Amino acid sequence: MKKVLIIVVALTFVVFATSAFATIAATKHNLTTGGGFTRTTDGTATLCGFCHLPHGGNTSIAALPLWARSMPAGPYTPYGGGQTLNNTTVGQPGTYSLTCLSCHDGSIGLGTVVKNGVTSSFAMTTTLPGGLTGGGAFQVTNVDATNGYSPYVGTDLQNDHPVGFVFPTAGYGVGGGVPGIGLTVTNGGTAAAELVGAITGASFPVFQYAAVTDAFECATCHDPHLENTGTTRTKFLRAANATICQDCHNTK
Repeated sequence: MKKVLIIVVALTFVVFATSAFATIAATKHNLTTGGGFTRTTDGTATLCGFCHLPHGGNTSIAALPLWARSMPAGPYTPYGGGQTLNNTTVGQPGTYSLTCLSCHDGSIGLGTVVKNGVTSSFAMTTTLPGGLTGGGAFQVTNVDATNGYSPYVGTDLQNDHPVGFVFPTAGYGVGGGVPGIGLTVTNGGTAAAELVGAITGASFPVFQYAAVTDAFECATCHDPHLENTGTTRTKFLRAANATICQDCHNTK
């Protein structure tokens, strides 16, 4: 019986791994030669290997033991000069924003990976207007003329939704002090902490790192492993385009 249980558990992990692998392969985060947008020209590159390493990953970053990249140095110019409209402090982006910015702020080549402390780079190409920098990074000219979209974020975050701020344990409920926002925090201060929106009940993770708990970061709204290739959920959003803003900002 014990052997049967072990086999079932092992097969379960294989199914999950295969499912995740297949999901990423269909997204813009597929940077292998089989990717359709920005991709490497090196056939030895693996799908997960641009961000994760099974051995020799970057262990200098808490909670990311299999991380395959360096973290960007910044500094970043935060939203509101460091304050939200309600005077909540907006600090420098935390771990779960820096992982995204390690590609999207344009300071590190997309094909640059670090294994056992040694940095190497895969040659990259892109269909984006303007191409990549000489170091294989996104740049300010990468703007789609049809819709204005660009994967380049840069280090000036003043025109982006604030990240790097902490939610109070009780969230922002009715009368919670932030006009127009109604959110509760579940499992606050734990790895399972989430924001729950008042309109659709959708859940969004908040993160713990260093001495910070319940931090809102890029990965609160975006799941880097899952992109809906239709029109309902785009840009790796965790909820539908039509309601994701109202899940938090639910009153006028």
